[in-house]
Amino acid sequence: MIVEPPASRDENVLAIPDVWLEDLVPRRGGIAPVPETVPDREAHAAVRDSLESARPLVREVLEHRGTAPGLAEAGLAYLKGEATPLGAAVVARVETMARLRSRFADDPGWADHLAVEHGLAFAACAFAEIEGVWVGDDGGAVGTDEQPVYAVAGTGGLDHAHWAAGSAGLRMRALLAAAGDDDHAAAVRALAGHRQGPVRRLIAAFLMPERTDWVDECCAEPPERLSYYTSSGATMLWWSLSTAGQVERLGDWAVLQAGEREPEVISTLVDGLGEAAAPVLARSLDGDAEPIDRRFIVDALARIPGDDAFRIMGGRLDAVNVLPAMEAMIERFPVRALRILPELGTGTARRSSMAAGLLNAHLEAHPGLLAAAELSPQAREAIDALQAARAPEAPHDLVPAALLKGTKKRGAAWAPPAALPQILLRGREHALPAEATGRLVEALSKASPRREPPQGLRAALDALDPGSLAEFGWSLFARWRASGQATRIGWALAQLGWTGDDDTARRLGGMARSWPGQAGIQLPLKSLDVLAGIGTDVAVMQLHLVADKARPKRLKKRAGELLLQVAADRGLTMEQLGDRIVPDFGLDADGGMTLDYGPRTFTVGFDEQLKPVVSDDRGQVRKALPKPGAKDDPEAAPAAYRAFTGLKKDVRTVAADQIRRLERAMAEQRRWTTGDFRRLFAGHPLLWHLVRRLVWLHDGDGAAPVAFRIAEDRTFAGVDDEAWTLPESGEVRIAHPVHLGESVPAWSEVFADYEILQPFAQLGRQVHAFTPEEAAGNRLERVAGTVVGVGKVLGLERRGWARGVPQDGGVQHCMTRGIAGRTVVLDVSPGFPVMSPADWPEQTLGPVWIAGSEASDPHLAEAAFGELDAVEASELLLTLHTLAAQAEPA
Repeated sequence: MIVEPPASRDENVLAIPDVWLEDLVPRRGGIAPVPETVPDREAHAAVRDSLESARPLVREVLEHRGTAPGLAEAGLAYLKGEATPLGAAVVARVETMARLRSRFADDPGWADHLAVEHGLAFAACAFAEIEGVWVGDDGGAVGTDEQPVYAVAGTGGLDHAHWAAGSAGLRMRALLAAAGDDDHAAAVRALAGHRQGPVRRLIAAFLMPERTDWVDECCAEPPERLSYYTSSGATMLWWSLSTAGQVERLGDWAVLQAGEREPEVISTLVDGLGEAAAPVLARSLDGDAEPIDRRFIVDALARIPGDDAFRIMGGRLDAVNVLPAMEAMIERFPVRALRILPELGTGTARRSSMAAGLLNAHLEAHPGLLAAAELSPQAREAIDALQAARAPEAPHDLVPAALLKGTKKRGAAWAPPAALPQILLRGREHALPAEATGRLVEALSKASPRREPPQGLRAALDALDPGSLAEFGWSLFARWRASGQATRIGWALAQLGWTGDDDTARRLGGMARSWPGQAGIQLPLKSLDVLAGIGTDVAVMQLHLVADKARPKRLKKRAGELLLQVAADRGLTMEQLGDRIVPDFGLDADGGMTLDYGPRTFTVGFDEQLKPVVSDDRGQVRKALPKPGAKDDPEAAPAAYRAFTGLKKDVRTVAADQIRRLERAMAEQRRWTTGDFRRLFAGHPLLWHLVRRLVWLHDGDGAAPVAFRIAEDRTFAGVDDEAWTLPESGEVRIAHPVHLGESVPAWSEVFADYEILQPFAQLGRQVHAFTPEEAAGNRLERVAGTVVGVGKVLGLERRGWARGVPQDGGVQHCMTRGIAGRTVVLDVSPGFPVMSPADWPEQTLGPVWIAGSEASDPHLAEAAFGELDAVEASELLLTLHTLAAQAEPA
């Protein structure tokens, strides 16, 4: 077999693959040749004989009282030999129903029968009329199960369109497409008289798609898609399109919907439209297509010549199933790939990296193509730049020993080393050779989420640059997902535990947090095991965020289980673990970041809500970080802007959580050693911005608590603003206004003088206390009778409360919270269903009870509210008053 050189192929020809021909709906003048088709006389004879035997039943149906008079007249006339297209359509549908015992059946033999009996033009006109006929039961007791009687009624829509868009209509179209010129012209003239109304016009256009003016009319008034069953009208229009103007006229309608993404629709669409099919397929790919439909759509796109189709595919490289089709497209259009891949390979998006890898693999596969291809100077310059950015391969003596030898086993087809990012050795001067990269991929294929790599592989991984190794690992994972191989969770995910870094952890955490529901949930579930395997503080923080913010309960539960394991492994409580996993996000010791634009610099700090505050080099606060300008450094400025964008996004993911944790620590009176306080809070680059805005208490051995704050220079000061030295011993806690007592106004004045805004209400916090009667009892009536929204009640979960145990009908009637070894219960009525609490939107608050323990009955006087200390009492009452203040308007 002679293989044509890639550079000499005509890349503007759409080649219809043989596998499509079986599904392709023939089109006169289309790209695919029309198969020779003539009326089948055996099929004609079979229908003729069946009609003869069914005449009594057909006549009975036509004479039924429910049959539309006009249709009955036409059908009976046809039985008498007075043939009209309408009469033929009526009889065809009734006879087929009687023979096949289905109202939804059609018979392609009727196309052959009518063509033989009356001519092709007559048969085409009968099919134009056939969807105006519907055969159904009359709803009465006429007839028997063996021989039911049906009525024929006219229909003005496509609700029951089973003939024109079914096998019978397809047979009719095939006969017309293959007809001789004279017969075809006669059919056109005859059909022109049967185009009254949108349904007939659509059928005529479907039967004669070469009449583009007929199709244009249908595009101006496309069929509605009221249900799956009405998609037949849309299917007929798809089978009729042949010009880009028709696609433009259809506008937003031109997206393949459910029931329309079938192989015969897509292949016929491409045959008719050629390059103009690309935008239709692109919009359909971006919709809600199922995986099996997506595969056929991307395969069709990959066969369309033209730059638009290539760019459409390149812009979706990171979408499932696109990558393998794109690789086939590159082989199909090798020179076009050389022209367009360089422009797709620039930028920071994941698909840009994939495009650059595809270009490198393409150049390696066809080493002579670059010299032979006719490319613009811009394209050659872009290719040269991409090749120049690649590091030289490391000499043999620098390659880690574990990667020098290995089996010659063929690696995963979706992971060719040439298409993946280079892995740099430490020092970043050399890259791992392709053969060694292949051996690394083979070694990674044995990865397990919670298992350490073998000693030899561990040494090899340690010899590689961590950043480029992590990028390689993520690219491997991304190619696995994009290739459509992610049907079974395997090593491509697990290897991230061996190659990943903090950026990998953030990506995995973001994927899990944004997972929408239960579909495909094994992937984010297993990714949590990988996060636990990475084990850095950033990875553990991502587990915490998933446990707190993910939507699917299975993800939240699994993340919580892994956090407990991590905490136990480190010998910590969950709260202590939370203190230790707050990332510093690369901030400097002062809690800021300097952004270098070349001729100008900017400094980033944070306000009381951890929102970034940008100052220029003159100290003036800017509303936002300006985008790089023409006078800025072309490399440093964009990199600094990207760094700021990433920082802002990263901090936003943890800010609210950290503020909430500190407020909860104050309410629960958590304590830290002075050493932990200095290391975890006062010395933390990010949390420093919060903790310096709070008043703290130091508890020494037997000494009275001392209130202090952290000054801007990280020294400590009392309420008199005099410097104070924090002892090395003792414990530190966040001061509650109950503790500060009469000094609250003085502290408030200090904070006002320094214009210090607090991250949450501390000095301005309301303080509440029980009355003597309330303190002596176990029942509290303060908020009873208040009506609030169910969402406000469930919002208590964010403050440490939990829903009560479901009762009859799965309804929960209370909220509970553990306080100081006791359980507080808030009754609500009528309660809320476990699965759909929003169904009962209004809740009336009942009494609040306190029990001696979680197992106790709160209605028994085993505990009293007076057993809570002053802070616990104040916080409980604050929560209740805040909830009651959100009462529904009367």
